[in-house]
Amino acid sequence: MPSAPLTPAQAEQLGDAAGRIAVYAARSLVQSYPNLNLERLVETFTRPVAVEGTARRYLAALDCGATPAVAGRAGAALIRAWADARLAAAEAARNA
Repeated sequence: MPSAPLTPAQAEQLGDAAGRIAVYAARSLVQSYPNLNLERLVETFTRPVAVEGTARRYLAALDCGATPAVAGRAGAALIRAWADARLAAAEAARNA
């Protein structure tokens, strides 16, 4: 995250980006796994710790010169990797 505080406009843009990333990732997961609950996924992905992680990934990608769209995909990839790992762990627990 930047060392200087964000302006109100920057904070609003970052919040909007993190929210869009969460919704995009949740929709993508529901398409891959139709048994998942979209509302519950969005709720999980918009918890403070999840938003902070997504925002950090998004800002890091921007700092490396990525466009907002590419940075958004980086944030969504983080959520997708986390969700896939959770689903695999749940499946392994059911099969144990």
